[in-house]
Amino acid sequence: MNSKRFMVAMALCLCATLALGCQKGPKKVHITGTVSVAGEKVETGSISFVDAATGMNEGAVIKDGTFDCEVTKGEKKVTNVLGSKVVGTFVPDPLYPDRTANKLEDIPGKVFTEEKTINVTKKDEHFDIDYSGEGAAN
Repeated sequence: MNSKRFMVAMALCLCATLALGCQKGPKKVHITGTVSVAGEKVETGSISFVDAATGMNEGAVIKDGTFDCEVTKGEKKVTNVLGSKVVGTFVPDPLYPDRTANKLEDIPGKVFTEEKTINVTKKDEHFDIDYSGEGAAN
């Protein structure tokens, strides 16, 4: 009887050890940042970070000019930036003229052609990514 309990206890310890040893991919850290063009914030959009070592693509949503996401540590190439900027306001519902919404305009993709990189070294880092806007002239 004691050997049966011993075997069950050993099996439970083995299962617990295996479960603790399993990882779900590379460890990620929290980062935040802003995205702007010629000093004006990108109101809404998306941004991608491609790891220079592995090629793994990680992304975030841009909201109110900022992003907030989890990425792996290391050098990242900033790619696939899409965005909109505020160009005015409008009344979305004539029944409620006191309620206004932002009128957005898409920012041309060629604005984001400058090569940008960030180097994530620790958690809770903040990155300001500013494009000159000169790509739109080409």
